[in-house]
Amino acid sequence: MRKLVILCLAVGLALASSEQWIGRSQDSYCTNSDPRPLVSQFTPMLFIDAADTLKYDDGLGGPGWYYYQGGNGWGVKFISPSDNVTLAGARMYIGSNTPGGTQALVQVFADDGINGSPGTQLFSDTATVTMGQWNLIPISVPIVASNFYIFYVQVGDSSFAPTLGLDAAENAPAHSQWQITSGSFSENRKVGDWAIQAVLDWTPQDTNAAATSFSSSMTTDTLPNINFPIRAYVKNMGSDTLPVGMPVRLRITGPSSYEYQDTVMTTSALAHGKTSVINFTPVWHIPNVPGAYSIKVWTEAAGEMWPADDTISWDLSCAKWIEYFSEANLHWLAWHSPMRAAQFDPADFSLTYPVGISRVRADFVWDSRYPWPDSSFQFLVYGDDGQTLLFESETLEANPGYPGPFTACDLDSTLIFPSGTFYVAIAPVSTSGHPTSCGDTSAGGHSYYGQPGNWTLYTPPAGGGEYFISAAAQGNYGVEEEGFEPGIRNPSLQITNYPNPVTDQVTLKWQVPVRMPLSVNLYDATGRLMRTLYTANDKARVGTLTMDTRSLSAGIYLVRLETANGSATRKVVIDR
Repeated sequence: MRKLVILCLAVGLALASSEQWIGRSQDSYCTNSDPRPLVSQFTPMLFIDAADTLKYDDGLGGPGWYYYQGGNGWGVKFISPSDNVTLAGARMYIGSNTPGGTQALVQVFADDGINGSPGTQLFSDTATVTMGQWNLIPISVPIVASNFYIFYVQVGDSSFAPTLGLDAAENAPAHSQWQITSGSFSENRKVGDWAIQAVLDWTPQDTNAAATSFSSSMTTDTLPNINFPIRAYVKNMGSDTLPVGMPVRLRITGPSSYEYQDTVMTTSALAHGKTSVINFTPVWHIPNVPGAYSIKVWTEAAGEMWPADDTISWDLSCAKWIEYFSEANLHWLAWHSPMRAAQFDPADFSLTYPVGISRVRADFVWDSRYPWPDSSFQFLVYGDDGQTLLFESETLEANPGYPGPFTACDLDSTLIFPSGTFYVAIAPVSTSGHPTSCGDTSAGGHSYYGQPGNWTLYTPPAGGGEYFISAAAQGNYGVEEEGFEPGIRNPSLQITNYPNPVTDQVTLKWQVPVRMPLSVNLYDATGRLMRTLYTANDKARVGTLTMDTRSLSAGIYLVRLETANGSATRKVVIDR
């Protein structure tokens, strides 16, 4: 007997006008007892040549997802291999367990919306689908000078909703996985790729080498200072065989003007429709610098006739996120004003002082019942007293796509906390309190609303509750106290490792005559502040810090110990 597992939200009580239960638009899933992919015998058989099928999933059906409310769904963006193709059909894997119903709305959009989002609708039709199988839905629409999206949309609520398959791997490049909720399109990134494939009818070019996807070992969130293997797939979309030795390039960019490049030559010839796995070696080592990294892989075939499908990208968030909420327990949408905040105690996450904070992020949710008059907001970071402002971001625009990507922000420089707690706050520009934050049903006790000096504990009617706010934190932030040498009268700064020039890291040691507020800052040769390496109020009179230099370009830099009673500067030469 098949066991149906449904993750659903208990019916909540409506809050005041600034908070509501979100169950109406929340999604959930049920398991598939037999996920092996099959082509339904009840759908017409078009040709399914691997050379003419675009896909990101691994071909295996996984959990079947559905929304509680009709009109919502998921989609995949495909890069067209030519400026004139016919989308002959869409393949979709429908889960073997489903709440009910056999009708699915299939829609196709051009990518002529804002920033390449879904725009002009090219196709819309309701299809009868079969559970536990790959279903082939005939479409037959021309795609001219455009990339395109294929969407699965529920025609009814969860009682009449076939489930859409999601495989267990993340292969799809950045900005390819989407959703439609309450009539609004947004990016959606779950662990896995939607089981939607595009079947084309077209005439290939002679030479067309395409980078198609990444390997399942990739992740969108990771930690700094670790090895991160990069594997990509390239496919011959042209009619001529691609020769041995075709270059496949890698370029990674990140914080502080970081850049990394590599090239791999293919070792086998690729016939039409064949795919090759590209492993970049040596394995990329992520710098010990938290932040956002962009990974791009592209082909460089001689005589390439369609460069538009050469490049794929991957967005990597590199940080150790600390947070109190549970994404699995999303229950409330809240727009308390003027601010919403989470108070973080590093000890709750087994971090040892001093603690460095380099990034913050938050998740928002949009619902048609409570539309946003404005999506603009700022991140603010406050000290232990909840009032001392330590960081204020530029005005940002909230991503409305829960459960899509968080809206994140890099701090201008790392904030160092020698002790105590800190607050990460969201400050909406609109007086209505929108954009709307996500809230969960956790035990609570760390989330607040109000304003500095007047924070009120966030307690939804069900009790507890935390906002979806995170901070990227690193404990014991590179500083060690050592023995103090008596007799000094002025601040002292030394570079204790040689030689200088350095390549990977440099060790700094400082000493001040009395306990005093101090900071250690890195400047470029023109005097422009690059980053704050350390800051403290009334801490030890001596300290040691190891600075990772792998994210910095070759050149001359200045490290300056700064206090109210004087400063000390040392030159660092970085050699590549």
